[in-house]
Amino acid sequence: MNRKMTFEEANLKLENTVKKMENGELTLQESMEQYAQACELLAYCVKELETCKGQIEDINERIEKLKNGGDGFIEE
Repeated sequence: MNRKMTFEEANLKLENTVKKMENGELTLQESMEQYAQACELLAYCVKELETCKGQIEDINERIEKLKNGGDGFIEE
């Protein structure tokens, strides 16, 4: 099954990858592979956080419109 990793899964994998790198028992090649994986996981996590931030901003804008006499229509 090829499904999208959740933020929580990616974050945990990132934490585990960093721990492996910090323990000092990897070869240079293994360290490079772990570093590349960590960079990809970090980029994914940042993208997910940015998406959530945008959604929160949209929700806050709709709330402000409603508070200021907007039409009360909430998009789903």
